[in-house]
Amino acid sequence: MEKGNVLVVGFAGVGKSTLIKTVIGEEAMGKATACGKKAGADFKIYDNKSIPFRLIDTTGIEPGTFKEKKGANAVKKWSGDIIKSGDKENQASVIWFCVDKYTAKYFPSTIDAFIDAVSVWKNVPIVVVITQAYTEEESAKVKEIVEKAFMSKKKYATRLSDIVYVIAKPRSEEDGTLLPPMGITELIEATNNLMPVGLQAAEKDVARYNLSRKRAMSHAVVSVATLTGITVGGVAAPVVDLMLLKPTESLEVESIFKIWGIKKTKKSKEVLKMMIDLGTVSITGKTLASALKVIPGINLGAAAVNAAISGTIIFALGEASAFVFEQIYTGKQTINDIEWVQKVVSDSLTSTALDKVTSSVKGLSKNADKTEILNAVVSSFAKKQLA
Repeated sequence: MEKGNVLVVGFAGVGKSTLIKTVIGEEAMGKATACGKKAGADFKIYDNKSIPFRLIDTTGIEPGTFKEKKGANAVKKWSGDIIKSGDKENQASVIWFCVDKYTAKYFPSTIDAFIDAVSVWKNVPIVVVITQAYTEEESAKVKEIVEKAFMSKKKYATRLSDIVYVIAKPRSEEDGTLLPPMGITELIEATNNLMPVGLQAAEKDVARYNLSRKRAMSHAVVSVATLTGITVGGVAAPVVDLMLLKPTESLEVESIFKIWGIKKTKKSKEVLKMMIDLGTVSITGKTLASALKVIPGINLGAAAVNAAISGTIIFALGEASAFVFEQIYTGKQTINDIEWVQKVVSDSLTSTALDKVTSSVKGLSKNADKTEILNAVVSSFAKKQLA
């Protein structure tokens, strides 16, 4: 089986380093390497050929609003960097939350920070490792606190896979007895049992994260293109000249096409051309401008109306393009189904175009600037999606 990684997260001072040393061995501790191209000094990976997984140490999370957020953000950023860089070797397959008897009282209030820190790994199983709890009574108390914290919210309840108590190093009691390390083999076994599920979950989380990044990048392109379209189309002519928008539409559709990594073939070039052409022929500025004139409550100059129409066309084409390419990227549709692509883009540009333009211009002030028009266009689409 591929060797997975355990992301060790926890409060500062709970004994994470001691735990790692006990699990991985003292010799392996000296061979730690920085984990990830952008890893800070706190992110190190430990490996021992005899152990079926690697351990990744992270910066400690400290109680207190600012400190909690700082520690959680560091882990979150590192996780995002690992995925964005395509670093499969250092993906998290299992997560350890380390809590001791002293910091357990803070856990109910800081569980949000802990979960946020590993939010990139949404499906990866979590094991809570209780350290420095030396009696059954102490262990039971910490376990109860942890379980209640996870059960406090539905979205957390399914994340907890196991709770394991450990004593990472020998401890001398006041009566002279020696308390040996405990729970280490149980922790290794529990982690190893979760590893196959964790490896699959990590791949799933990477795919989900990449999908969200592509969506975000696509929406960013649409926003920039829409603002450009508003600028280009915002002329005080009787109607907007849609041919003026074609260069912006071309750049928008081609940029989104690249984001989704669709292979450039003769067929895909044909689809791209068809989509861009639809942007200039499916809607006419004249038709929309004429319709707006008879709608009560719209009292804007030709330039503002044309800008809103231009922005709506660019935005609709961009959102339709992002949807089409996502469906192709995820394998739900194929680039060869030109009729489907044509229907999606045409419907987006024609079926509710008047509603969206009307919605976007009704709330505009007489002297609306480009930013106000952009926000109105974006809001009109958001309202439609919510409805």
